[in-house]
Amino acid sequence: MMQPLITRNDIAQYKQLSKTPNDAKLNEMILDAQLLDIQPLLGEKLFNAIMAAPESFAALLEGSIYEKDGISYTNYGLKMVLSYFTYARYMMFASVTDTPFSVVEKLNNDSRPVETATKKTIYQLNRDAAYKVWESVHNWLIRTSNEDYKKNCGVASTNQGMRFTKIG
Repeated sequence: MMQPLITRNDIAQYKQLSKTPNDAKLNEMILDAQLLDIQPLLGEKLFNAIMAAPESFAALLEGSIYEKDGISYTNYGLKMVLSYFTYARYMMFASVTDTPFSVVEKLNNDSRPVETATKKTIYQLNRDAAYKVWESVHNWLIRTSNEDYKKNCGVASTNQGMRFTKIG
């Protein structure tokens, strides 16, 4: 079983996230982001190595300032990338809940759901930010000659979006 590499507190370092004792939906989004967003960027070999022993990849996960050829660079860390991808997914999909009767969106008397267009914008902006942060991690992996990292990992385009079509 895959374990989450980040927690609600990790995400809260970068994004405003409400406090709740129920992390089931958030953990679902973290695991989705790990598998569907991070794994293609890292490649299967490095991703599996990180999942098997995350403590061995502290510099990659946490980030750091490092030097290459006398120049200082910043690796913002894979946790920051994962936080942005997770937040994007959470904003887009967290309000949808499976019930015995159907899939529903939770409502109450004091609130109304955010428009789909607004959710899509928040989703895309956070994915774009994740890819920008990813560039620092990618550069660190290249500059430190990480043997398990495979450039592009067979992914044709890393800046994938989501398209919504209204039917009817």
